[in-house]
Amino acid sequence: MNKRKYLLGLLSLIVMMTISSIPVLATNEDVQETELVEVTDEVAIEMANRFGEAVSSDIALTASNPIKFYDTSGQAIGFIVDYFYNDTPYGYVIFDNTDESLISEYAIAENAKNPYEIILEESDISPYARSGNKIYKTDPFAYCVPDSPAGAAINNYGEQVPLSIIEDSASTQRSGKKPGSWDDVFLEIETVYEDYNMLSSNNLEEFHAVSEATVEAKTGRYACAISALYACGEIYGTANYYNLKNDYLSLWDYTSTTTTHEDRGISYGSTLIKNIGPGFVSFCSSKGIKVSQETTSNPDIAFFRIAIDVSNPAVFSCGIISKTGDRVGHSMAVQGYAQLQRKNSTSKVNTLMVFDGWNEKLRFLNLNYGKYTDTAGIAFRR
Repeated sequence: MNKRKYLLGLLSLIVMMTISSIPVLATNEDVQETELVEVTDEVAIEMANRFGEAVSSDIALTASNPIKFYDTSGQAIGFIVDYFYNDTPYGYVIFDNTDESLISEYAIAENAKNPYEIILEESDISPYARSGNKIYKTDPFAYCVPDSPAGAAINNYGEQVPLSIIEDSASTQRSGKKPGSWDDVFLEIETVYEDYNMLSSNNLEEFHAVSEATVEAKTGRYACAISALYACGEIYGTANYYNLKNDYLSLWDYTSTTTTHEDRGISYGSTLIKNIGPGFVSFCSSKGIKVSQETTSNPDIAFFRIAIDVSNPAVFSCGIISKTGDRVGHSMAVQGYAQLQRKNSTSKVNTLMVFDGWNEKLRFLNLNYGKYTDTAGIAFRR
């Protein structure tokens, strides 16, 4: 069976780092310069080891294989670092200095693959792209590697994106920055080693996910909101993997999901946020299970905590602006949360444990990511 479940214990998060931007050193002698530390491979590994100790106190994780990644203008903005338990791959953490909390994503699970590994191992990519090419972050959840023979870049969802979205960093000019410094990532030294206290953390006992590839193969359709609801249905026992096609198409109909386009025989759909909760309630009712829902815009961590703490799933929906300038929406099944507070400060970092709808891998996203155009939450209760 292609579907996988991860048994998860209580999350234990202690250390995270916060940064809002890469500071520019002042040249005016009257202005005190900000002390910086260059984040080398060694520093990235040290940061990952500290974070690994915090998120997995019961398993001795070892950080290794740091990979620098870039924004689409060619500036280095962070590192992807792998975790190992003994000799077994055991997840990863992504440090991104354009993200308010620095930790843009992490996964702690046996054989969990980072976005770069997914591109190299699971995508139809040429030997050219496997020969040490740079990896670029194109959206909050998407990374790509240029593949010139294919005339495109390949992202971690197996999709081709135009090479034009990646500019030549050598010809990119940035005022206030020293030429030739774009391959270096700088962070404030005070924030690199800043510790946080965990305020609250909880998750459902099992993690439910089914990949986009599996959904497409079995149903001939795909919509992120439907995949999110399908995972919620499995939690309640109203969706069954062996009946995936019928359940998926029923959820499609109950939520009035509409087909936006077709590609290679697959119909892709869009679901209005206002239809997600009521549609799932009707679907569950058709299975003899009574479920209620609450939909809200701009949800905070408490909205999801209330659901998770009584063993109910939720859905997080958000919008971003893509590199083409268009809004792109996405919905994910929420199956856990963790909230932290910076010591000697009121600053908080809120994360959600989600099934992203594309892969079967556990991912943690920052609820307070600064570049969402809009957010919504749908919480269920049985």
